[in-house]
Amino acid sequence: MNFKILIVEDEPLLSASLRKKIEILKPEYEIVGELRTVADTVSWINTHPEPALIFMDIQLADGICFSIFEQVEIVNKGIIFTTAYDEYALEAFDVNSIAYLLKPIKTEDLKGVFEKINKIVNAIKPFNRTLEIDYRKLASQVTQLQNQYRKRIMVSRADGFMQVPVEEVAFFSIEGKVTVATTFKQKEHILDSTLSELEEELNPEMFFRVNRQFILNINAIYKVENYFGSKLIIKLLPNLNPSARIIVSRNKAGGVKKWLDR
Repeated sequence: MNFKILIVEDEPLLSASLRKKIEILKPEYEIVGELRTVADTVSWINTHPEPALIFMDIQLADGICFSIFEQVEIVNKGIIFTTAYDEYALEAFDVNSIAYLLKPIKTEDLKGVFEKINKIVNAIKPFNRTLEIDYRKLASQVTQLQNQYRKRIMVSRADGFMQVPVEEVAFFSIEGKVTVATTFKQKEHILDSTLSELEEELNPEMFFRVNRQFILNINAIYKVENYFGSKLIIKLLPNLNPSARIIVSRNKAGGVKKWLDR
């Protein structure tokens, strides 16, 4: 199935680079334009009602791209956000984005997006005999898959319970026989869940169980060092102080490297 693609990127070199990567990966797709501003994108969407995938930078020459969605209704467009910042991820999901890619965009990242889209299109083909592309349905299907993952954890307090968003958790660990969630602000919360349960419930793009004792948030990792026997040692951000060194076995080292290199 072929797609029409619009690139919205205010830096010409980055736009050209993205175009080249798309043309190499998907030469059958048609790139219908490259825009630089919020105003031009609003105008284009108003005059092009047909389906299209839009690769959209968040910070454009004349403002933040989210103002586009306040001016036009995105009825039949699939949005893939591209940005150097991860702070807008939640806003991106609010507008049913298909993907959220951090710059510099790697070929493997794009390949993963196209594979995700193809899987979902193939899944809905039996229910769509005309095989027309319904981007609202496509974005909705992606959102449903993303929503399967745990978004928050409930932790007990002296006066009841509170919710902690999972993106605020730097790592989950086992302390004795107790599961502990440690936040980026160095707050520790005792949980009822086991690491095995959390491993199944957390988004694997953000969290990875690196050994029997730790599940790490990718944003908590400062650096990875080689260790003897083809093992790895993971160092967290300077303000985070886990109770033990985080050593990755030789068997898991390849998986950790692949996870970090997405």
